[in-house]
Amino acid sequence: MASDDDGSRVRRHRRRKGDANQRRPEREGGRLVPAIIVAIAIIVISGGGWYYYSRNTPTASALAELRALPLVGAVMADNPGAEARLRAAIEEELRKPSQDGTTRPLALIADLRRQYILPALRGADDASAIAAVASRAALADYLQWANPAACREFAAGGIQRPDKLDSEGQRLFRNVLQALEAAYRSGRAGGKAMPTASRDEILDMLREAGFEKIDFDRLNAFATLSNDVACQVELKVDQVPAKLPTDKRGIFARFVLNN
Repeated sequence: MASDDDGSRVRRHRRRKGDANQRRPEREGGRLVPAIIVAIAIIVISGGGWYYYSRNTPTASALAELRALPLVGAVMADNPGAEARLRAAIEEELRKPSQDGTTRPLALIADLRRQYILPALRGADDASAIAAVASRAALADYLQWANPAACREFAAGGIQRPDKLDSEGQRLFRNVLQALEAAYRSGRAGGKAMPTASRDEILDMLREAGFEKIDFDRLNAFATLSNDVACQVELKVDQVPAKLPTDKRGIFARFVLNN
């Protein structure tokens, strides 16, 4: 994206001023897609967390920890071979820890996500996709005042220790997991991809939902944001479907779930 963004910037400088002003919204959203991918990924697991569990628990317990990750348990239930592959990866990691920064089980989970989870989420019907994103909004809305640090973790990819949330936070987190699984089940049952949107169409939807330059700037600088502001970004993205016309809500929600 960097070279494309830089190239676009050079070309824009060659245009007359009026044309540059007309294209200002594209500059504001120039790096939006990778920013959203960072902000609302479904499965991000820290290597440190895996090493803690794998080196201090037996294989069965480590497998249970992985099964508890979002949608991983559903994939294991639907594909018995996936559990066998994970068990083998855990045992191999215990015998000979990886040295490249990515453990074998986490690398395998990334493969399972590409093979099973994302295709199913791309096929989720509008209702289940919208509900899943709405459940994220409900959790972010609560955590923004109850636990801003956990809210930022959630916005950055996932809460590493949901068991440390208060009772209401844990309830809302379970709702997110249940809604994600419902979307996954919907797509798996449907067996086909649903309508999607291009990058420019997503940008237009965000503007239609009220995103302004400051919002795009925050997305593009997400890694530098404070806990409070990162949480605000997460909440605002998750609230987008409710602000769109009916025919666009499911499309945007599937974009969120697939990135």
